[in-house]
Amino acid sequence: MTYQPFDPEVLRGKSAIITGGYRGIGLQVSKTLMDYGMQVVIMCRNDKHALPVVEALNAAAASAGSDARAHLAAGDVNDAADRQSALATAEQLGQYAVLVNNAGTGAFGAMETLDDQQIYDTLTTNLISPMQLIAAASRVFRVNGFGRIINIGSDVVSYNLANAAPYVCSKIALQKITELAAYEVTRDLSDFNGAHVAGGPVNIDLDIRVNFLRLGATATEMIQSSVDQFASEADYMEMINPKDTLGRVFRLEEIKPVIRYMLEVANNGQVIPLSGAAN
Repeated sequence: MTYQPFDPEVLRGKSAIITGGYRGIGLQVSKTLMDYGMQVVIMCRNDKHALPVVEALNAAAASAGSDARAHLAAGDVNDAADRQSALATAEQLGQYAVLVNNAGTGAFGAMETLDDQQIYDTLTTNLISPMQLIAAASRVFRVNGFGRIINIGSDVVSYNLANAAPYVCSKIALQKITELAAYEVTRDLSDFNGAHVAGGPVNIDLDIRVNFLRLGATATEMIQSSVDQFASEADYMEMINPKDTLGRVFRLEEIKPVIRYMLEVANNGQVIPLSGAAN
């Protein structure tokens, strides 16, 4: 297959689903996708807080003369009916082409202090639901021959962060799911003892890429409130990340060019770092 540079116009008019796309990291991703002229379905539980953000995104797009629009899909990523509703909305708006698994949660504290529900909720939101969304997206992308899946991960996959076991385990597993999905979605399915399995050589007609953003500490409201309790960002990073090489948290605007890289340039099955963590 000869190399062909990516044409950003390929994404114009197509639709995307981003979970938790109305604030922080997710909002930066939503803005990036809308810059391509996409129809962005923002899936979140807090529709009261998300609605004015969606309205502001649409006002900005209209003012710029863009056909891009944000659409609110109120719902819980852990609810099968809500996931299906978001998928149906995306398919109605245009060719569903991008999934960004951004929504996440965390139960923090020593493992012996966590109850079963805290552990279950973290693993379900950060791991099980993204896998289910990947499965649903892959079925659509395979038919269309095109798609991008971006899983928002964390640089905790590269070091031990105590008092955050459910969160750390969920992100480590999400990275592995990314790698496995990247293998499967570019290969044809065949029958093997009654099971459909992906195998054989890469099907070059399937332009589908699944990648993982290994994101370091980023100045969301929650992180910034923690940073403010330290004398400097370097002191904060020294506390949370023994492998830090930068001594600062990342700014939200730094996410946008990395997302563009993941949509346009990144190969399939990559772990893309935006992190100061040494491996």
